Amino acid sequence: MLPTSINFKEQMTETRRTQILLGAAQVFAEKGFHKATTKKIAKAAGISEGTIYNYFDNKRELLVAMIEFISMQSLKNILGGELPQDPHELFTLILRDRQQLIQGYGYLLAPVVAEIFADTELREELYQKVVIPISSHLEKYIQTQIDVGQFRQLDPVIATRTIMGAMLLNFALKLTNLDSRYGYFSDDTIVEQLVMIFLKGMMK
Repeated sequence: MLPTSINFKEQMTETRRTQILLGAAQVFAEKGFHKATTKKIAKAAGISEGTIYNYFDNKRELLVAMIEFISMQSLKNILGGELPQDPHELFTLILRDRQQLIQGYGYLLAPVVAEIFADTELREELYQKVVIPISSHLEKYIQTQIDVGQFRQLDPVIATRTIMGAMLLNFALKLTNLDSRYGYFSDDTIVEQLVMIFLKGMMK
């Protein structure tokens, strides 16, 4: 009975933590980081304010955990197991996942980016906790493809950041309609063309 009891407790803890993070996402998007309060976050999450402090020490820690959770949650299914050997398949999976992420949580872009630009320590923490874990999988994959002769001799770090930057910019332009021409492109078209550009540049 003990293992079952422990598993249930862990599951409940994870469920409550997720509940708090999603409530935080809603409040940060509506109020911005500085005007958001743990009281408002608790109300959005449907819990008492004190419960938040059972999981997070302060609002900043909650912001980092929220970004980490949203950024990594869906990618775990792609990067957590054995990666597809076909580069076209892998890049398409990753880009579609990121496109769906931005489509689902694009409302958080403005308040989160504003806070990141204003806070040097936050930038460093997010780079270490979010960007590095995500990019390291792709860097290893690219290096493997270089080693077997599929890809050109290029730096996996630069290649990975180029991919991440290009997809973020294109999906953000589509989401915000900052460039009206993106209204003519479907999400699939953007993904397909980005994959084609990446692979044309990297494959021998």
